[in-house]
Amino acid sequence: MVEASESGPRSSAILPGTVDATATELYRRRQRRRAIIAWGTLGVIAALIVLGIVFGSDEKSSDPGPTIHLFTYEMSSDQYRQIHKGEGELAVLKKLGSTGLHEDEVEEVDVRLFPPPPSGATCNFWKLSDAPDHLVRLCFSESQGVLLQKAVRAPGEGAAETTLA
Repeated sequence: MVEASESGPRSSAILPGTVDATATELYRRRQRRRAIIAWGTLGVIAALIVLGIVFGSDEKSSDPGPTIHLFTYEMSSDQYRQIHKGEGELAVLKKLGSTGLHEDEVEEVDVRLFPPPPSGATCNFWKLSDAPDHLVRLCFSESQGVLLQKAVRAPGEGAAETTLA
């Protein structure tokens, strides 16, 4: 049996034969390196979490105003009345808080309730939240981005004009 304090080859508890001191030292260095990397990574992650908590939860932030929801398409009658011809598209969408539905996302039956859109305009559609059977169409100029036309229709109204300026 070989003493632990001796230098040179010694017997291994795991592998048969002997292990020299350089192999043991190399093994220990690798283990230390792995431990340093693991603990260092854990420390960096912990520091990032702490920084996120400290700087990320600012309760005093100012209200940025209404957000625009991409997947809703309702407006109230009051919102409809507050929209006027000539207003900018972004201002209108901000008031409404949604982008509405594009013409190709609305059933053709509903689109046919309205007269043809003005030339050079793109139109979006909304439901009235306080009159769910009514459909609103807002047409904006493609070149200037201003409201050219607003109209509301309900199925069964026939050809009665309800386009408002």
